[in-house]
Amino acid sequence: MLTAAHAVSQDRDPDDARIADVVTASHILANEGILDSFGHISTRSAKDPNHMFMPRAMAPALVSRADIVEVDIRNDCSAVVSNAPRLNGERFIHCRVYAANPDLQSVIHSHDLAVIPFGIANVPLRPVVAQAGFLPPETPLFEVRDAYPPDATKRGVQVTNARLGDALASKLGKNPVILMARHGETVVGTSVREATVRALYIHIDAEAQLAGMQLNPDITPLDGPELAVNATENFDSDRPWQNYLSRLHRGQQEQQVH
Repeated sequence: MLTAAHAVSQDRDPDDARIADVVTASHILANEGILDSFGHISTRSAKDPNHMFMPRAMAPALVSRADIVEVDIRNDCSAVVSNAPRLNGERFIHCRVYAANPDLQSVIHSHDLAVIPFGIANVPLRPVVAQAGFLPPETPLFEVRDAYPPDATKRGVQVTNARLGDALASKLGKNPVILMARHGETVVGTSVREATVRALYIHIDAEAQLAGMQLNPDITPLDGPELAVNATENFDSDRPWQNYLSRLHRGQQEQQVH
């Protein structure tokens, strides 16, 4: 016999928790300065893996549940309903990464100022702090110029169609993040929380590497055996998630006081 709690659990939409995490992650990463006015987060649908949820084109700090749009990954990355609000132009980052990686459940695109310099200075981003040990020895860099025809007279740096999205997804491969030349980064994970925590520690790692290189260009990143141990450890994403959620709430309370 089902209890009332079990009945509620069975009736609950399995995508609700994922969507709530997208809203919360948008606020956390905006609060930490990782998402600016144009970054965005998505999650794959738990009910239909060919669909994803992401906010309409808007500032991440202001995202609410009402702003989330369901998108068909297969159908030219378009909204499921015909009267949906305007979508992010770079939704193709999310759609094509999901299409290429069935196991991924969340994608984040940011213009993190701590990370951007590594995409313009030909300096590889390396894992230099233990909590960023999920990074590869050198984070790959997506050069959007290579995805355009050689004779292209007009080309932007944004990923606004499936061709560019496929090129980025191919370069990303199975890595947790890819830098984007003159643009930012794309971070992925098996959940919204994992992708969010990765984005937070990539930010910290980039700041640490840059600070270290200012002291001595010959830095000492994590080596192979250290990265191998990290790959087998069960990294607790919930602890930093709760920490940064607390920081968000404290900031909101301080704003209300003032």
